[in-house]
Amino acid sequence: MKPLAVILILLVGVAAGWAVATWDSSPPEVAWIDPPRIVGPKTEIQVEVRDQGRGLKSLRLLLRQQGRDLVVHEESIDEAGFLWTDGTLERRLVLRPSDMAPREDLKEGSFTLEMQVQDHASLGLWSRETVEQETFRLDRTPPRIDVLSNQHYIRQGGSAAVRYRVSEPVDSSGIQVGDRIYAGYPAPSGEEGVHVCLFALGHDQNRETPMTVWAQDAAGNRGRENFWKKVFPGRFRNRNINISDRFIERVLPSIVERSEEVRATSTPLETFLEVNGSLRRVNNRQIAELAAQTAATPLWTEEFLQLSNSQVESFFADFRSYFYQGKKVDEQTHLGFDLASLAQAPVECSNDGVVIFADYLGIYGNTVVVDHGLGLQSLYAHLSRFDVGLGDEVRKGQSLGRTGQTGLAGGDHLHFTMVLHGTHVNPIEWWDPAWVRKRVLSRLETPGE
Repeated sequence: MKPLAVILILLVGVAAGWAVATWDSSPPEVAWIDPPRIVGPKTEIQVEVRDQGRGLKSLRLLLRQQGRDLVVHEESIDEAGFLWTDGTLERRLVLRPSDMAPREDLKEGSFTLEMQVQDHASLGLWSRETVEQETFRLDRTPPRIDVLSNQHYIRQGGSAAVRYRVSEPVDSSGIQVGDRIYAGYPAPSGEEGVHVCLFALGHDQNRETPMTVWAQDAAGNRGRENFWKKVFPGRFRNRNINISDRFIERVLPSIVERSEEVRATSTPLETFLEVNGSLRRVNNRQIAELAAQTAATPLWTEEFLQLSNSQVESFFADFRSYFYQGKKVDEQTHLGFDLASLAQAPVECSNDGVVIFADYLGIYGNTVVVDHGLGLQSLYAHLSRFDVGLGDEVRKGQSLGRTGQTGLAGGDHLHFTMVLHGTHVNPIEWWDPAWVRKRVLSRLETPGE
């Protein structure tokens, strides 16, 4: 056989082998990414198309509703320039009903999206096509809210509770106070559609701060409703605190050593100011983040305990001015009560709950946080030792540890506060049996129980 013929046969064989090896025998793939069955106007719908061969040739997305077809997306994609290179192998579309069609063309209710995909032909012979459909239900109607409780009295730095009914199952609901969100939960009574929410007006929010009940359904529609409330001003003290070199030398080393968020600066005073300011803010954010660990049901049934035989040394939301060698060097707000008893006194749990934090916490030193459910938590700081651990179920009056002077404490005492969905609130209300019964517990129960 002539050499040229041999070469031609070999070339044909190689070409045939290459064609077989690279032949696209599979059609394009269409994948709807976690398709939501119920969508709102702004809900994202994601669809991904892929091809394993020469690449995608065309995409066409149709919206079908009540016998009408509407082209939502259409495009043609160029083929790869050479036989041995791939074209476009993947496309992902992110769609929202509000962008797919005018409001008058897309009605509430069921609609279907149909994706039609073609790939480029192998060796220019023929293309393959895939058609996939997915059905959705459009919901533009926000939940209706009916406020069931009345006479909501709240003080700056204080707490309150609202009972309300929503017209449909919702993904989330609660009270918004200014820029702060307080989550609501299904009422413990189990009444259909009835929710309860504990909320607060922060000590640092003014009396005119807007407050509304809100509820959001699975489609992202959010309803809002006002409710009757009367707001009273808080009474907060101003105090001057003198700090000495001796105090700084005693408290700083342990805090700096055990807190990654702060480092020693050029002078002890500058380090103290870093701890008293920046670390305080970090620690308060860490406390606020614990709100996510709350139980969806109340774990307590009565008023909360104040530390036995204790005297109040500092009140909630005292505004403190710090002086060093006669000069004002800092200002901070003290978010809790300082309660003094005997040194190393037992620290009783203020009410039933679950320990969600038991560790060192910067300016607060050895700290225990107990969750009581519905976003309500109590905090015990400056402890000298722990008697409980993370995850322990605790009872009212049970010992959590002993008082001490860890963290930024000037002497042996307990720093105690209540925290509601991350906002520090005045414990005085929660220590009052009449207030707890009338303003909170009565709204967690079915009227008439």
